[in-house]
Amino acid sequence: MNAPKPSKSLAGQKCPICNKGTFGLVQADHSENVSEDNPILVKNIWLDQCDHCGEIIFPGETTHYIESVIAEQTEQLTPGELERIREDLGDLTQDEISEIMGLGIKTYHKWESGSQYPTRSMCYYIRILAEFPQIFDWLRQRSWRKSNRIIEPQTDTDWNSMFPDLLSSYAVKSGYLHFAQGQSSQKRVNPALGLNRVVLMQE
Repeated sequence: MNAPKPSKSLAGQKCPICNKGTFGLVQADHSENVSEDNPILVKNIWLDQCDHCGEIIFPGETTHYIESVIAEQTEQLTPGELERIREDLGDLTQDEISEIMGLGIKTYHKWESGSQYPTRSMCYYIRILAEFPQIFDWLRQRSWRKSNRIIEPQTDTDWNSMFPDLLSSYAVKSGYLHFAQGQSSQKRVNPALGLNRVVLMQE
């Protein structure tokens, strides 16, 4: 895939940085730091560059091209896709979706602006939420808290269904433990009852 030549450029305009040179449309390689140990080299992109101070401006079409190359190579979501997903999930603000997803409050803003990129695993996570909005609603409502056994009201324990083997093989036969209606009581018995005594005699 070749980088498209921008239809709009600053070529011929005076550089606002040095006020001496003018911009020209040139081609150059660009390294994008997606992660610290894995920069991506995008070759032969079009740039507006000052012929005096070297100031570089990325035309809009070039920026979109770079985003598409990164997305293809890393399976990342582009800033445009992240914005569309956020709007499809309820027209939320960037801060709101960051809070719902358990991110830093400004994280989604950084992703959409292109100053940072979500990891590949995070992109998978976001794609799942986009494909199944009911999962996102479940996440937003923190629905797992409703089924948290720790905070549920305590109910009587059905010992018969939890420990059927225990009751049948031990409690019922020995009479040592008795469970009824979720309550337990203990009956004291002689531990030597029913045992044969063995006496060792010294000659």
